Amino acid sequence: MAGNSAVRTGRHGTIDHITHDNIESILCLEDTEHRRKPMLYRVVERAARFCGTLTFLWINIAFFASWIALNQFLVKFDPYPFTFLLFVVSIEAIMLSILILISQNMSAEASERRHHLDLQINLLNEREMTAMLRLALHMADKLGIDADAQAEAVALSKKTRPEHVLHQIVRAEDQHRQ
Repeated sequence: MAGNSAVRTGRHGTIDHITHDNIESILCLEDTEHRRKPMLYRVVERAARFCGTLTFLWINIAFFASWIALNQFLVKFDPYPFTFLLFVVSIEAIMLSILILISQNMSAEASERRHHLDLQINLLNEREMTAMLRLALHMADKLGIDADAQAEAVALSKKTRPEHVLHQIVRAEDQHRQ
């Protein structure tokens, strides 16, 4: 039963339904964010995506092979060592580099937003779990359960301060490097 993703989760439907709703919400948020970008950024994003395909590779191979063949056998508008072709390749490399950098910046921004969302959800989950643990401790106290059996739960029921945890991480990393 635990492995069955269609297990009922109460009045909200199945886990599949809840997961689908969550995914749909995230996709809608990302679509809205995408539409808010200026048109030029959307064009750059598409161009960068296209430049990372095999189709773009084959277009480049065909273009350069045709250029060389034309200049060797038909019209010698850019004779060997193909100086103008080298100029074109240099311009293409510069443009591709800029496209890639802009695309990476946009990806980094989106990743940072997702990371921030993940952090906020984790902090909310931590608060919820702390509240539930406090409730469980209160019930254990009312039921007269031995306090020694609750020691770890008592420690975990304290409010987690993210800045304190961050300082612990930094200290541990510093000690590890030494």
